[in-house]
Amino acid sequence: MAKDDIQKMMAEASDTEIYREVVVFTMGRAIIVLFMVLTTFFLAMFISDVVSGTTSEEETPGWFYLMMCLFFVLMTFFIANFGKLVIKATSKSLTVAYGMFKHFILWENVADCYPDEVSALGNYGGYGIRVGRVNGKSRLVYNVLGGERVVLVLKKGKFNEFVFSTNEPDAVMGVIKGRIGK
Repeated sequence: MAKDDIQKMMAEASDTEIYREVVVFTMGRAIIVLFMVLTTFFLAMFISDVVSGTTSEEETPGWFYLMMCLFFVLMTFFIANFGKLVIKATSKSLTVAYGMFKHFILWENVADCYPDEVSALGNYGGYGIRVGRVNGKSRLVYNVLGGERVVLVLKKGKFNEFVFSTNEPDAVMGVIKGRIGK
């Protein structure tokens, strides 16, 4: 574990939370149910194929059902992980997390913030964790479809800007501007 990662974890653990928001991907639950049904269907087909022991050239091979079952298990996990976006602001930092994927930013690295006005679908390609380029600046994006987004202008790092979805852009920008002194 890198020294920076340890410092970030220690700062986050010793901090008091001043803002928290959970942005839910509403279609995610329906997709998870659909994928679970498909997983069950393909698992039943695989078991049926193994139990019957007969496979003609015209029938679908059992390995296909097993591969489809595994595919939908992985997709269910993927959708469940990206089902909600958690935004947490403390006195020292901002953390935005999609399940096990977290992005941590110290306030001292934030120069400014403003509402994102570009098309999420056109510029970022959909929901989830994305990388984009807008007006010559590289962006790391944590996006939920249909939500408004806030852009953080970063002083240093791999990306020039960090963008994330929120249901309360004015409240989030108020907290951010209060922490960075703008």
